[in-house]
Amino acid sequence: MSLHVLAQADRSRILILPLKNEAVLFEGYLRLKETPIGPRPYKFLVKKDGEKEDQKYLQPDDAIRLLRKAKGIFLADGDRELEQKFLQLLEAYQLGCRRISVCHHCLSQKRVTLTGKSAILYKGVGICERCALEELHREMEFRGLGRAARHHMERVLRRRKNLDDVLGLLALDRIDPDLTRFDVIPASSDDTTMELEKVDLPDTFKGLLRRRLARLLPVQAKSVENGLLEGKSQLIVSATATGKSLIGEMAGIKNLMEDRGKLLFLVPLVALANQKYDQLSAYNDLGFSTSIKVGVSRIKMGHRRRMRQDLNADIIVGTYEGIDQAIRTGRSLGKVGTVVIDEIHMLEDPDRGHRLAGMVARLKHTAPQAQFIYLSATVGNPAVLARRLGAALIDYQIRPVPIERHLIFTSAKEKRHLMRELVKRAAGARSSTGYQGQTIIFTNSRKNCFAFAQSIPGAAAYHAGLQYHERKRIEELFGKGEIGTVVTTAALAAGVDFPASQVIFESLAMGIEWLRVQEFNQMLGRAGRPGYQDRGIVYILAEPGRRFSGGKESEDEVALRLLNGEMEDVAPLYEEEQQLEEALANAGVARSREELETLHRLTPGLSDLDRSLKLLAQEGLVRGIKQTPMGRAAASHFLSPEQVRTIVNEMDRGSMPLEIAVALETFESLYLKAAERISVVLRTQISQRALHGSFLDLISSAELRTLERKIQEQCLNFAKDFMRCTCSESPYCGCVEKKASLTILEKRLEGKNPQGIIKEFSDRYGIYAYEGDLINYLDQAVRYLEAVEALAGVKEREDVARESKRLRKLIEGD
Repeated sequence: MSLHVLAQADRSRILILPLKNEAVLFEGYLRLKETPIGPRPYKFLVKKDGEKEDQKYLQPDDAIRLLRKAKGIFLADGDRELEQKFLQLLEAYQLGCRRISVCHHCLSQKRVTLTGKSAILYKGVGICERCALEELHREMEFRGLGRAARHHMERVLRRRKNLDDVLGLLALDRIDPDLTRFDVIPASSDDTTMELEKVDLPDTFKGLLRRRLARLLPVQAKSVENGLLEGKSQLIVSATATGKSLIGEMAGIKNLMEDRGKLLFLVPLVALANQKYDQLSAYNDLGFSTSIKVGVSRIKMGHRRRMRQDLNADIIVGTYEGIDQAIRTGRSLGKVGTVVIDEIHMLEDPDRGHRLAGMVARLKHTAPQAQFIYLSATVGNPAVLARRLGAALIDYQIRPVPIERHLIFTSAKEKRHLMRELVKRAAGARSSTGYQGQTIIFTNSRKNCFAFAQSIPGAAAYHAGLQYHERKRIEELFGKGEIGTVVTTAALAAGVDFPASQVIFESLAMGIEWLRVQEFNQMLGRAGRPGYQDRGIVYILAEPGRRFSGGKESEDEVALRLLNGEMEDVAPLYEEEQQLEEALANAGVARSREELETLHRLTPGLSDLDRSLKLLAQEGLVRGIKQTPMGRAAASHFLSPEQVRTIVNEMDRGSMPLEIAVALETFESLYLKAAERISVVLRTQISQRALHGSFLDLISSAELRTLERKIQEQCLNFAKDFMRCTCSESPYCGCVEKKASLTILEKRLEGKNPQGIIKEFSDRYGIYAYEGDLINYLDQAVRYLEAVEALAGVKEREDVARESKRLRKLIEGD
């Protein structure tokens, strides 16, 4: 076994480590003295096992004998001045040495680990990967990072080779894009374009399109080459801002001009429908009429926008339910030549997917000759969906603008500062086309929308609780660059159509549910618009340990899952109540068993038709394959069998129409104004939601007396007005929600407008609501009263029907 010696100069003495088979035999410390003939050994201290009592001084010349005996002498970096003296000593005794790189952490513990090019820099010296990871793990454990996040940071460390930088990132000392960058989704070029003049479109149509483009974009050219203008139905899967919408427009307007029928352009949200209505109104220059068919609010307000809303127009823009309502009630859509359905991946939506699936089937039944164009940016395994829809697949996976995806682990209190810094950076950059950077921030609650918007200069909150005219104003100002940042909820992601350079995920949740991969990709696709920005930048601010609904996954783990995840197939299977609703709606369209079976087969997500018909018959909604009068009323008002049961049971119980409407849905978007102040005083978290258990518990607790008098009075008013039930499970029996909702409707019946109702709740209870949310609830109450009126008519309860109609008119504002 060969003996080697490792030496390292350390200020006043030289560490000497004799090694056999990489094992340290003992520690030696050699001090030198200056002599007329150069540096010479002065003292040689030896320790065994690192113990102070097990140490002794040897003769200085013993150090020279040890060095001479060694087969090799290795010199690790140390104090330069003393190192030179040691080299002079070796030269004097005709001994050579070889420089090596070792881990300084290991060396401090008298271990020897060679590093070389694998060394990781830490506090100015190189250490081995094992020691670097130990230091990193201590910091990650302190910050509560989960397993996936730890693995990610280990990869960052191996890539960066600098532990100081990585620890600085965790501490957020500075944001280095090279460190935070998770990956880059590269841009790819496709020269497969097509001159507009060579496209088989009517000349007058081309003339209008020349204002927008001279050549078709690649995905548009690919669609045309694969039969778009020959009437073939297609599923277009392509990234955001690659030109999908124009594909539907080209097919629809060409079919219109060639007298094949009108164009239906269907989207999931009213906000998108309004935007699309404005865009498609440009075709009025060709002599076509445009209308919109959405669930327009029935609550009369002074600033309602006037738009044509009938079904006789040549171009009809609508929401899924807007068009489906016309079909369910037997209204004629006229001759339909083209149906464009945007965001077709919404088939997977747990709340609305079944209605989209049913509407597609019913449209195919009522317009069998129509060309269907389905659009989506995010579909897993699109070939399967294309076959299910009976459409040719145009799968265009080329992205015109690269997207950088960045991941930062942070705490809740650090996020505001981080977002301000990132927004400032984006605003300070300009693209090659001269556009200033703009940012969309996605969060999971309206409270956060306002809180973050207020803390970021030049930012605006944008969510469904705002009135249409306010959302429209923000859209226009953002489009002009007069607003630099929009803070919005994940729930409105599909409706945000802004040319942003940067997307920031403050939260990876939608409400209290984690985002799915499809939703996540849809949202990050808003970053980097072709023609506006040279690249898109996405920042995910993941909070280690943050969980929702008692889930096992924390946000840092969710971030890695989403970044690494693959989109699932769009292959829905709906809940039984949802299947029954669609089977009932199909029964209203089919004229025979054969047609009903065809409709059932065309509707994705449905299972056994016979079982559905049996259950619907038991509810009195069908007889054979035909809707009963009760079934017709239910289908036309989008009622599930369970909701029909609720209405009928409440009528039989003698409930008034307003109580029935509240039994169907309560208003729960009520927020406690003083939630943060109360939380500080009580040193416990009180939810901002006024109907949350933490607030209800507070009202009946002794801690209420510790709050300021005004808050006490408002809480007691709340208890007196809404918590006086005798239910054994009070206040968790549902009575609080029902009484609060009834009070809102009663205030409306008194003639108060939404702002007046909000003010009264604010003054009396210290509770507020967003005007848009309240209008939506009043509007939904009107629709439920309309449903109650219809079912009361079927049940020959004319008194209930008349009262429902009277209340409906009052709530509408007549």
